[in-house]
Amino acid sequence: MMANLLDLKMIPLMPTTASSVIKEIAFKTNPSASKVEIKRVLESFYGLEVQKVRTLNMKGKKKNHAAGTLYAKPNYKKAYVTLKKPLSDHPLFTATNTVEADKNKMLTLASIWKPLYMEAADKELSCL
Repeated sequence: MMANLLDLKMIPLMPTTASSVIKEIAFKTNPSASKVEIKRVLESFYGLEVQKVRTLNMKGKKKNHAAGTLYAKPNYKKAYVTLKKPLSDHPLFTATNTVEADKNKMLTLASIWKPLYMEAADKELSCL
C-alpha cells in the first residue's frame, strides 16, 4: 500500500467514446497502486462517484538507440474506471476538447518552426 494518496499520479487518457456523456474513464497510474487506492483518490480529490475499477499492468516499451544502447520506458498501470453518474461536458475528459487542444498546440508549433525551417532551407539553397 502506498504511503500517501497524494503521491498517486492519475493521468487521464483519451475517452473511449466521442459522445458528450462519459461513463468510463481510463487513467494511467503507478504500477503499485491498488484498485481501492485509485477509487479513494478519484472520490476524494476529483469528486467522482466510482462504481467499479478495473486495472491492467502495462510493460514499458523498449527502444534501441543508434549507438546500440537499449532503454525502456517505465512500466505503468492502466485503470478503467466506471462511474455511477455519467459525466457530461466535463472539460478535462471530453474527447473534442482534447483533440482541439492538440490541434491548437500543433498549429502553434508549426507557426514557430515554419519560419525557422524556411530560413534554413534558403541558406542551404544559397550555398549550392
